[in-house]
Amino acid sequence: MKRKTTTVTPTRNKVAAVLALVSGILLIVSGYNVNLGIYRAIESGLQQYTPQEIREFAIIPVNILGLVAQLGGIAVLAGALLFSKNHISSGKLLVMIGTGQGIIMVVVGLVIELLQGGFLSANSYVMWLATSAIGLGIIFSIVARSMAKPIPSNSRG
Repeated sequence: MKRKTTTVTPTRNKVAAVLALVSGILLIVSGYNVNLGIYRAIESGLQQYTPQEIREFAIIPVNILGLVAQLGGIAVLAGALLFSKNHISSGKLLVMIGTGQGIIMVVVGLVIELLQGGFLSANSYVMWLATSAIGLGIIFSIVARSMAKPIPSNSRG
């Protein structure tokens, strides 16, 4: 069976940049804040389970990631700029950290709503994603990250 390949063009990354730009604007306008619980949990784990000499250096990247996450929509806008400049990996990282959400978290949220409140609650979650500025910002960021692909060096012009 022949595998379908996707041609990566600069236009694809420009569309991803526009989607990330819209996502960042929506997140800023809505006042979205990333949940920093995961960063605090990692920090707590480092404090409990690592020697002080290691902890002093290991905690720096965690705090930097937490700081970038607090920028939220601004980090997503920076990711959009990186998409447009074909710095895809860095752009994806900023968009992911800026939203604090990905497709896995959306699916987990949907499953939690299904288990706790049934189909009506899950339907409300889907409606929130599809109609609120925050929900649309998260969806656009996920689509932008999945669309953006590095342009192979032999096809750059």
